[in-house]
Amino acid sequence: MSTVLRPVGPRPQRVYWLRRLVLLVALVLVLVLVWWGVRALGGGSDDPGPGPDAGATVPAEEPATTDGPVACDASHLAVTLTSDARTYGPDERPVLSLAVANTSEQACTVDVGSGNAVVTVMSGSDRIWSSADCAADVPERLLLLDPGAADTSTVDWARERSDAECTAGLPAPRPGTYTAQATLLEIESATAVFELG
Repeated sequence: MSTVLRPVGPRPQRVYWLRRLVLLVALVLVLVLVWWGVRALGGGSDDPGPGPDAGATVPAEEPATTDGPVACDASHLAVTLTSDARTYGPDERPVLSLAVANTSEQACTVDVGSGNAVVTVMSGSDRIWSSADCAADVPERLLLLDPGAADTSTVDWARERSDAECTAGLPAPRPGTYTAQATLLEIESATAVFELG
Protein backbone atom coordinates (compact mmCIF):
# COMPACT_ATOMS: atom_id res chain seq x y z
CA MET A 1 0.00 0.00 0.00
CA SER A 2 2.85 2.35 0.75
CA THR A 3 4.12 1.98 -2.84
CA VAL A 4 0.70 2.97 -4.17
CA LEU A 5 0.47 6.08 -2.06
CA ARG A 6 4.18 6.82 -2.10
CA PRO A 7 5.70 5.77 -5.41
CA VAL A 8 9.34 4.78 -5.25
CA GLY A 9 11.84 4.88 -8.03
CA PRO A 10 14.65 6.88 -9.51
CA ARG A 11 12.32 9.56 -10.90
CA PRO A 12 10.46 12.29 -9.02
CA GLN A 13 7.11 11.31 -7.48
CA ARG A 14 5.13 13.62 -9.78
CA VAL A 15 6.24 11.55 -12.82
CA TYR A 16 4.69 8.43 -11.32
CA TRP A 17 1.50 10.27 -10.33
CA LEU A 18 1.21 11.69 -13.84
CA ARG A 19 1.57 8.22 -15.35
CA ARG A 20 -1.17 6.89 -13.06
CA LEU A 21 -3.45 9.78 -13.99
CA VAL A 22 -2.96 9.19 -17.72
CA LEU A 23 -3.65 5.48 -17.24
CA LEU A 24 -6.84 6.24 -15.25
CA VAL A 25 -8.13 8.69 -17.90
CA ALA A 26 -7.42 6.16 -20.67
CA LEU A 27 -9.31 3.47 -18.75
CA VAL A 28 -12.34 5.73 -18.23
CA LEU A 29 -12.30 6.68 -21.92
CA VAL A 30 -12.28 3.02 -22.98
CA LEU A 31 -15.22 2.27 -20.67
CA VAL A 32 -17.19 5.23 -22.06
CA LEU A 33 -16.54 4.10 -25.67
CA VAL A 34 -17.63 0.53 -24.89
CA TRP A 35 -20.81 1.79 -23.20
CA TRP A 36 -21.59 4.08 -26.15
CA GLY A 37 -21.02 1.26 -28.65
CA VAL A 38 -23.39 -1.05 -26.82
CA ARG A 39 -26.07 1.68 -26.72
CA ALA A 40 -25.61 2.43 -30.43
CA LEU A 41 -26.19 -1.21 -31.35
CA GLY A 42 -29.40 -1.25 -29.32
CA GLY A 43 -28.13 -3.72 -26.80
CA GLY A 44 -28.40 -1.48 -23.77
CA SER A 45 -30.27 -3.13 -20.95
CA ASP A 46 -31.90 0.16 -19.97
CA ASP A 47 -33.59 0.49 -23.36
CA PRO A 48 -37.34 0.44 -22.61
CA GLY A 49 -38.15 -0.59 -26.20
CA PRO A 50 -39.84 1.39 -28.96
CA GLY A 51 -40.71 4.87 -27.79
CA PRO A 52 -41.22 8.29 -29.32
CA ASP A 53 -37.82 8.15 -30.99
CA ALA A 54 -38.67 4.89 -32.74
CA GLY A 55 -41.38 6.57 -34.77
CA ALA A 56 -39.58 9.84 -35.29
CA THR A 57 -38.80 9.00 -38.92
CA VAL A 58 -42.43 8.36 -39.86
CA PRO A 59 -43.63 11.98 -39.68
CA ALA A 60 -40.48 13.07 -41.49
CA GLU A 61 -41.36 10.77 -44.43
CA GLU A 62 -45.04 11.58 -44.66
CA PRO A 63 -44.66 15.13 -46.02
CA ALA A 64 -42.45 13.78 -48.80
CA THR A 65 -45.43 11.80 -50.12
CA THR A 66 -47.86 14.70 -49.80
CA ASP A 67 -45.75 17.52 -51.22
CA GLY A 68 -47.90 17.59 -54.33
CA PRO A 69 -50.88 15.82 -55.91
CA VAL A 70 -50.41 12.14 -56.57
CA ALA A 71 -51.26 10.38 -59.81
CA CYS A 72 -54.84 9.12 -59.93
CA ASP A 73 -55.23 5.41 -59.34
CA ALA A 74 -57.33 3.74 -62.01
CA SER A 75 -59.67 2.38 -59.35
CA HIS A 76 -60.50 5.96 -58.29
CA LEU A 77 -61.53 7.21 -61.74
CA ALA A 78 -64.92 7.06 -63.42
CA VAL A 79 -64.92 7.38 -67.23
CA THR A 80 -68.11 8.05 -69.21
CA LEU A 81 -68.74 8.69 -72.89
CA THR A 82 -71.94 10.18 -74.30
CA SER A 83 -73.06 11.36 -77.73
CA ASP A 84 -74.74 14.71 -78.27
CA ALA A 85 -77.62 13.07 -80.15
CA ARG A 86 -79.21 9.69 -80.64
CA THR A 87 -79.66 10.05 -84.39
CA TYR A 88 -77.62 12.01 -86.94
CA GLY A 89 -78.67 13.12 -90.39
CA PRO A 90 -76.49 12.43 -93.45
CA ASP A 91 -74.57 15.69 -93.03
CA GLU A 92 -74.30 15.72 -89.23
CA ARG A 93 -71.17 14.76 -87.30
CA PRO A 94 -71.41 12.95 -83.96
CA VAL A 95 -69.86 14.86 -81.09
CA LEU A 96 -68.78 12.58 -78.25
CA SER A 97 -68.27 13.90 -74.71
CA LEU A 98 -65.62 12.20 -72.58
CA ALA A 99 -65.97 12.81 -68.83
CA VAL A 100 -63.34 11.78 -66.27
CA ALA A 101 -64.25 12.00 -62.57
CA ASN A 102 -62.17 11.54 -59.42
CA THR A 103 -64.07 9.28 -57.02
CA SER A 104 -61.37 9.26 -54.32
CA GLU A 105 -61.12 11.47 -51.23
CA GLN A 106 -57.92 13.26 -52.28
CA ALA A 107 -56.88 15.39 -55.24
CA CYS A 108 -54.97 13.58 -57.96
CA THR A 109 -53.62 14.12 -61.46
CA VAL A 110 -54.33 12.25 -64.67
CA ASP A 111 -53.09 12.81 -68.23
CA VAL A 112 -55.98 12.60 -70.68
CA GLY A 113 -53.73 13.63 -73.58
CA SER A 114 -50.65 11.95 -75.05
CA GLY A 115 -52.84 9.21 -76.50
CA ASN A 116 -53.86 8.02 -73.01
CA ALA A 117 -57.56 8.66 -73.58
CA VAL A 118 -58.78 6.80 -76.67
CA VAL A 119 -62.26 6.86 -78.21
CA THR A 120 -63.20 3.99 -80.55
CA VAL A 121 -66.26 3.76 -82.82
CA MET A 122 -67.58 0.33 -83.76
CA SER A 123 -70.30 -1.12 -85.95
CA GLY A 124 -71.00 -4.50 -84.46
CA SER A 125 -67.59 -6.20 -84.39
CA ASP A 126 -66.23 -3.93 -87.14
CA ARG A 127 -63.76 -1.35 -85.86
CA ILE A 128 -64.65 1.82 -87.74
CA TRP A 129 -62.55 4.62 -86.23
CA SER A 130 -60.24 5.40 -83.30
CA SER A 131 -58.90 8.69 -82.00
CA ALA A 132 -55.53 6.93 -81.62
CA ASP A 133 -55.19 6.31 -85.37
CA CYS A 134 -52.65 8.59 -87.06
CA ALA A 135 -52.54 10.85 -84.00
CA ALA A 136 -49.11 12.47 -84.26
CA ASP A 137 -47.55 14.30 -81.32
CA VAL A 138 -50.64 14.43 -79.13
CA PRO A 139 -49.72 16.89 -76.35
CA GLU A 140 -49.99 16.06 -72.69
CA ARG A 141 -53.18 17.25 -71.03
CA LEU A 142 -52.62 16.87 -67.31
CA LEU A 143 -55.71 17.33 -65.16
CA LEU A 144 -55.73 18.10 -61.44
CA LEU A 145 -58.99 16.68 -60.16
CA ASP A 146 -60.26 17.52 -56.70
CA PRO A 147 -62.22 14.84 -54.82
CA GLY A 148 -65.51 14.34 -56.63
CA ALA A 149 -64.54 16.70 -59.47
CA ALA A 150 -64.88 15.84 -63.16
CA ASP A 151 -63.51 17.15 -66.45
CA THR A 152 -65.24 16.87 -69.81
CA SER A 153 -63.69 17.07 -73.27
CA THR A 154 -65.27 16.53 -76.68
CA VAL A 155 -64.29 14.39 -79.65
CA ASP A 156 -65.70 15.32 -83.06
CA TRP A 157 -65.97 12.27 -85.32
CA ALA A 158 -65.91 13.24 -88.99
CA ARG A 159 -67.79 10.06 -90.03
CA GLU A 160 -64.65 8.61 -91.60
CA ARG A 161 -63.11 5.17 -91.30
CA SER A 162 -59.53 4.85 -90.05
CA ASP A 163 -56.97 2.23 -89.11
CA ALA A 164 -53.67 2.12 -87.23
CA GLU A 165 -51.69 2.09 -90.51
CA CYS A 166 -53.29 5.38 -91.71
CA THR A 167 -54.56 3.70 -94.86
CA ALA A 168 -56.03 6.21 -97.32
CA GLY A 169 -59.26 5.75 -99.29
CA LEU A 170 -61.06 3.52 -96.80
CA PRO A 171 -64.80 3.13 -97.47
CA ALA A 172 -67.02 5.61 -95.66
CA PRO A 173 -69.22 4.29 -92.86
CA ARG A 174 -72.73 3.42 -94.00
CA PRO A 175 -75.99 4.50 -92.37
CA GLY A 176 -76.80 2.32 -89.38
CA THR A 177 -76.26 1.81 -85.67
CA TYR A 178 -72.86 2.52 -84.13
CA THR A 179 -71.34 2.30 -80.68
CA ALA A 180 -68.53 4.36 -79.16
CA GLN A 181 -66.39 3.58 -76.13
CA ALA A 182 -63.63 5.46 -74.32
CA THR A 183 -60.58 3.90 -72.67
CA LEU A 184 -58.35 5.64 -70.12
CA LEU A 185 -55.68 3.89 -68.00
CA GLU A 186 -57.29 0.58 -69.05
CA ILE A 187 -60.66 1.80 -67.72
CA GLU A 188 -63.41 1.27 -70.27
CA SER A 189 -66.50 3.44 -70.32
CA ALA A 190 -69.97 2.19 -71.01
CA THR A 191 -70.79 2.30 -74.71
CA ALA A 192 -72.66 5.17 -76.28
CA VAL A 193 -75.13 4.09 -78.97
CA PHE A 194 -76.21 6.27 -81.89
CA GLU A 195 -77.47 6.01 -85.46
CA LEU A 196 -76.15 7.53 -88.66
CA GLY A 197 -78.70 8.47 -91.27
